[in-house]
Amino acid sequence: MGGLVHLAHLLWTHLLDQADYGRFAILEGVVFGFATATVTLAPQQYVLVYVHKKPRSELAGDLGGILSLAFAAGGLATLAVLALPDSFFVLGVEATPRWAIAGVIVAATFATGRMMAQSIHETQSQPTRAALWSDFVDGTRPFIAVALFFLLGWTWEARWGGLVVAQVGAGFAAVWVLSRQGWLGRPPSFASLREPLRYSLPMILAGLAYVGYQSADRLYVALWGGVAAAGRYEAAYRLALLVNTVNLVTLKSFTPLFYSAYGRGDREGAAKLLRKTSLQAAGWVALLIILLPLIAVYTPLLEESYRTSTSLVISIPILAAGLGCLGISFLWQAPLLARGKTKTVSAIAVTSAVVNLGADALLIPRMGEVGAAWGTLIAFVFMLSMTMLVAWRARE
Repeated sequence: MGGLVHLAHLLWTHLLDQADYGRFAILEGVVFGFATATVTLAPQQYVLVYVHKKPRSELAGDLGGILSLAFAAGGLATLAVLALPDSFFVLGVEATPRWAIAGVIVAATFATGRMMAQSIHETQSQPTRAALWSDFVDGTRPFIAVALFFLLGWTWEARWGGLVVAQVGAGFAAVWVLSRQGWLGRPPSFASLREPLRYSLPMILAGLAYVGYQSADRLYVALWGGVAAAGRYEAAYRLALLVNTVNLVTLKSFTPLFYSAYGRGDREGAAKLLRKTSLQAAGWVALLIILLPLIAVYTPLLEESYRTSTSLVISIPILAAGLGCLGISFLWQAPLLARGKTKTVSAIAVTSAVVNLGADALLIPRMGEVGAAWGTLIAFVFMLSMTMLVAWRARE
């Protein structure tokens, strides 16, 4: 289902010209990504780890506190953006309206509830319900965008509307469902926030680093090659993101099994599951690295768009390999997160982000979009290597 939804998104990207798509890609990748990383306080990982360590009543108080704090932070951030002039958000020669940025922050704030509901169902081995939240958002966005295309014209505002309306709608639904299930029944207190904050604050840095990988590439490409070049790079990245279908499916099946085994003390079973899952994911990623460029070149609906620049097809397998390394590194983070070593995970992510920034600064001026792709691969290979090394040493 997720792959079909992603293909629908892929097709709609080509209804916009490259400059308009570049503007939307920067708005979605930079603003929504950074807002999600900071506002949500890493609720997904906290739920996945601590649902096996805490009674339901105590965890309910933690989740209520996280959600309340996220809504407060999102509200303050939205007011701050609305108070700034449009000229503050100039990229190139055109300003991104502050109402657009404020709307994306509101969408990211309500995404906290959706992520929380998704994580709870994952930990309870309910993959259908867990997938419902992400598929609801991703599945409705193209249809909302289509309706807005006819109302607003073929502009990036229609894509923006699909993002905001779908995330806010899913967030409202998730909060209502969580409340009905009793997960928000206990009033939050400062004491209930202490442990979630201690666990989540380092993960916020890690989340910002993950967003930074993508945002830095788009911004560097836009600054060196123009917004249209950022749109071309986003088109290649969007097709390479089909690797994330493998990553997401693998993580959704792996994490509840791993943390459950780890929580009951079966460390050897958890380690065996990690090794087998990593090899399986690597095999699927290797296959996609070969197939994705062929899909771009020989699919009639995509052929014209992806042949406008040879750098597009060259970038796709490089980005696919990088995203595959990122997905496997998430697997190897599990034993570290289960031990509460969020600072270690964050340090690796931030260091990898610095590596990415340095690679981008060196490669993009010389190679354009292809340089951005190589920078992504270099950073994610570094992240995977360091995560595996630290995990093995921690186990020993």
